[in-house]
Amino acid sequence: MQTIWEWLPPIYLFLGGLGAGAFLVAAIMEWTGEQYKHDFCPSSLVGSTVCGPLLLLGTVLLVLDLGAGLREPWRIFYMFTHFRSVMTWGIWILSLFIPLCFAYGFLELMELYPRVWRGLFIRRFPPLRRLPLRWIKHIVAGVGSLFAVGTAIYTGVLLSAVGPSIPFWSTPIVSGLPVPMLPILFLVSAISTGLGLTVDLSATLAVPAVMRRFHYMPIIHLVLIGLEGVLIGILLLVALNQSGGAAQSATYILSGPLSVAFWVGVVVPGLVYPFVVHAYAIGARRHSIASGLGSGAGLIIAGMFLRYIIVASGVPAALW
Repeated sequence: MQTIWEWLPPIYLFLGGLGAGAFLVAAIMEWTGEQYKHDFCPSSLVGSTVCGPLLLLGTVLLVLDLGAGLREPWRIFYMFTHFRSVMTWGIWILSLFIPLCFAYGFLELMELYPRVWRGLFIRRFPPLRRLPLRWIKHIVAGVGSLFAVGTAIYTGVLLSAVGPSIPFWSTPIVSGLPVPMLPILFLVSAISTGLGLTVDLSATLAVPAVMRRFHYMPIIHLVLIGLEGVLIGILLLVALNQSGGAAQSATYILSGPLSVAFWVGVVVPGLVYPFVVHAYAIGARRHSIASGLGSGAGLIIAGMFLRYIIVASGVPAALW
């Protein structure tokens, strides 16, 4: 197993996915006009303002994990020119996406607190009064969504590109098809954790009856949780049917040293519990505060543990 990597890589992979997922939730609220149906939309506020800090922190951890980030930080700039490198793709995506995240968060705050906006800027720069904030937000949300999807997918591409050195990380969707599973799985997980943070946790804390606003949200949760469960199952099944390190990695997860982290850290809090409470919410047509908070916390915890077990379970081909 990849015991030498420990927790740092899973943390920045998780932060990248969570930040991208939070941005996507806020952007969807913007594009559908859902946030403008209410006086206060905590999901949009949290999604737009936390995505930048989360991605920036994850990027800093990634740079530090490269080794040269501390000893010779100037070498990082060379990564922008190696266009055949997966790392270069990620550096460019993050370098463009992070400023968009902070800009979107700033625009959200300006619209939500217009008095502050007028006091700090319009008095000094009167032409800004005619600035079409909502139109600008719409554009930033659309462009940023493309980068958000790219960032979430990239967190899986970063591991998949290591194959065939670590066969499990490059496990295909279907045996014989050269399309890795991890980018798709990490994208779904990013959206799910983003919803857990911005809707289940943040919105429930701010507006306990938030699920009455988003009566369709439990259905979205069920679709994402079910899809994530299917993708995890396919990943492990395909890996088990392969020989060598991929099968050994899957064994580590299902019944080996990582099985507790998988079943207790991923399956129960991120698949079973939120699926049950959201299915109940559909049937009962109501959602308790405890179930909302529990679902949000469970999805976030599971997102972290999912990346940990995938990183930790990697068995190098040379060692098999």
